[in-house]
Amino acid sequence: MNNDLIKKYTAAVLEFAFRGHAAAPADFPAPNDTASFAERSLRILDKSGNETLVLFGLGSGEHALALAAGLPGSARLIVCETDPETARAFLTTRPEWNGPDSRTLVLADTSPWAHLYLLAMSGVRPDNAALALNPSLAEDERARYRNLQRLFMRAKPHQALNSSYLSHVGVQAPDLSVGVILSPDEPGLDEFFAQFPDWTREVIVVWDAKTPPERDFACAAPVRHLARPLDDFASQRNHALAECAGDWVLFLDGDERFSEDVWGLLTACMLVKRLEACWFPRMTLYPDETRCKAGYGLWPDLQLRLFRNQDGVRFTRPVHERLTGLTGRTALVLDAPILHYSRLTKSPDTLAAKLKRFDAASDGHVRHMLNDDYPTIPRALLSEATFLVGSLSMLLLEENPA
Repeated sequence: MNNDLIKKYTAAVLEFAFRGHAAAPADFPAPNDTASFAERSLRILDKSGNETLVLFGLGSGEHALALAAGLPGSARLIVCETDPETARAFLTTRPEWNGPDSRTLVLADTSPWAHLYLLAMSGVRPDNAALALNPSLAEDERARYRNLQRLFMRAKPHQALNSSYLSHVGVQAPDLSVGVILSPDEPGLDEFFAQFPDWTREVIVVWDAKTPPERDFACAAPVRHLARPLDDFASQRNHALAECAGDWVLFLDGDERFSEDVWGLLTACMLVKRLEACWFPRMTLYPDETRCKAGYGLWPDLQLRLFRNQDGVRFTRPVHERLTGLTGRTALVLDAPILHYSRLTKSPDTLAAKLKRFDAASDGHVRHMLNDDYPTIPRALLSEATFLVGSLSMLLLEENPA
């Protein structure tokens, strides 16, 4: 059982507190049926034959403590909590939890997607865990945790096979166009274009300019340069999308990369039966390439970037664009992160100017702030696929979760 990821990730989240974040109440009213709830939940765990029990919601902590008191010696208890202050208050008075050899764990983060990803990366699946919803929660909290529980139950683990193996059995590589919108002053463009493999059908670039830059960029795939002064980000992406001829389309920004290993495995995603689109975690590298932002929505920072090229699919919203028109099966890729270099390649002044441009594009509906500090974790703590392993790990959903 992999417990280190949950312990270390939660520790990073709880060591950091955003200014002005409200503290959790010191006490919660405990219902009278705590003992019967624990007995019933542990009986379900025993009958299932599984060794992991997941409790959704910490609440007062009474139910977690009751479950821990009766937990079989071979089992572990994971409590999912989306309020870091509640988790911090609980763990401060119970140092035995989340300890080096502890089998009782609190997973804390504000992002439900982080909970889903961390459970999957820790080997917790719908078929090997018993689940319980904390009955002491207020109704609005119960609804949120119930949604997380249902999402966990619906997400089916899947291994997408290495396309090199598939080519040996006569499966043709998918037809992929890459769409890109760029500013001429984007740093690191040589590295950006150098990442694309030669099996990519085309790279369609729409520059925020009246004419494309005069210089060439070395790229193994064919590149077509277009120019269009930016009005809003959705229309700019739709302009690029309209020029993409491949059966599949992938969008990346100028400060984003896939590792060479991920590029070697990416075609595996497009060969999954009935798949329409893929969400990828985005790993923002900071303060260097060995660490990344985490907690409070900073990870997994899911991005819907790979999708079938079909009529009716388009981007909406002038900033923080949303891809619409997709129906059917969707994958949440676990171990193929988009590597986000914005904090490493751009100065604070350049980033601040970029965020102001986002604010202007939103017509006052969005306001961005650049913090001086962020919670971070070692990049090596999170799963990243390698070509030698030969597959990508993903969770399959029968409908788009957006």
